[in-house]
Amino acid sequence: MKKMFIIALSIVLLTGCSLNDKKEESKQPVESNKVETKSNVTSNKESNSNIESNSNIESNITSNKPSNVVSNITSNKPSNVVSNPTTNKPSNVASNTTNNKPSNVSSDKTGTTSKGYTIEKKNGIYYIKGILVANKTYNLPSSYNPGTLLSEFNTAYQKMKAVYDKQGFKSYPKLSIRSGFRSYATQNTLYNNYVARDGKAAADRYSARPGHSEHQTGLAADLNVIDDNYGNTDSGRWLANNCWKYGFILRYPKGKESQTGYMYESWHFRYIGDLEVTKALYNNGNWLSLEEYLGITSVYE
Repeated sequence: MKKMFIIALSIVLLTGCSLNDKKEESKQPVESNKVETKSNVTSNKESNSNIESNSNIESNITSNKPSNVVSNITSNKPSNVVSNPTTNKPSNVASNTTNNKPSNVSSDKTGTTSKGYTIEKKNGIYYIKGILVANKTYNLPSSYNPGTLLSEFNTAYQKMKAVYDKQGFKSYPKLSIRSGFRSYATQNTLYNNYVARDGKAAADRYSARPGHSEHQTGLAADLNVIDDNYGNTDSGRWLANNCWKYGFILRYPKGKESQTGYMYESWHFRYIGDLEVTKALYNNGNWLSLEEYLGITSVYE
């Protein structure tokens, strides 16, 4: 019995040692896995830190837009736009319009101009200082239709033509009328065609609305050629410097669009008749506009 007990005890002790060894063996991989897992967590954190660092992608999307885009949008807009947000006209437009605006004009546009000249209305036609006026402010009735250039225009024109033709200009050796009288109906057709082609804002810079055209007066004409470069030719310069001697004016001088309402037209001449007035408007070659001289506006209502 004693021998059997010793054998049994030995077996129990051996089995216990074996189990402890197995426990230790199984315990080691667990710890190892914990370390590895922790390492992976750290590694993943580093990976996450890269993702966080990429959070500046949004800022890069913004910064990749050129920094001058916003400023260019503003700077590319003419500086006077802000000062004149309503009209987008040059900054001197508002001041000129105000300066030439009569202080006591009635609803029918009669009264006195800013220069003190009386504005008269006869048969629906406006006269200032005896000068028939047709512009964006002062219109002609649709019924006004002389049918042709008036005799006073033709008489003065023939005198000027006789002197001009002797000059012998190469490009335009003989003075000619390119476009003379136009009726209300003709101007209406022309203007609407220009609007359809270029838009209203553009058309209003170079073409009059029906009832506002000087061509309807029978006292204005386009001479030789309708071309932006005509004023730079010998012919154009001669007319600009000599037409006043025959009672004509360069109706739409360069740099006066804010006053006349129309861009520079080196070919458009208007008969006034009074040489004192035409000489004053000529201004030694620095043409004044008729609006500037009379103290009136040229703005559509």
